[in-house]
Amino acid sequence: MQERRISFLLNDLVRELNGQADSLLRRKFDITYSQFVFLLIVGENSDVDITRLALSLGVTKGAVSKRMSWFVERDLVATHQSPGNSKRVLVTLTDKGASLAQAAGNFLEAEFLSTISTSPEFNQALLRSELQKMLELFVSKRVSKT
Repeated sequence: MQERRISFLLNDLVRELNGQADSLLRRKFDITYSQFVFLLIVGENSDVDITRLALSLGVTKGAVSKRMSWFVERDLVATHQSPGNSKRVLVTLTDKGASLAQAAGNFLEAEFLSTISTSPEFNQALLRSELQKMLELFVSKRVSKT
């Protein structure tokens, strides 16, 4: 039997993790994984603009703008104009949004680590270290889309 390609294996793992994260977050916090990622990116970038947010999410600025009202209506993010550039909209987490992102992130981390911990073959510290190395390597070799 042919060994599975590592690229497919990693892709399958990420897809499975994302699907499980989505189910867990919907059940516990009534948000999707996509909404959670949106909050994380806003939280990691103080006063992130729509363009940067779209790039980070891998979607268009129009898609971000359409989603924004959902977050604003639930008091998870706040928007304001950039000083000196009224066309540039900046986004920040509210206290409620920051609390939700923190709680959901902690919950997912605990759930996934609990699953991994059921297998004695997994060394969590080594796994984290190796995944970080892989990410850094691929980021350093990133190919431009243009």
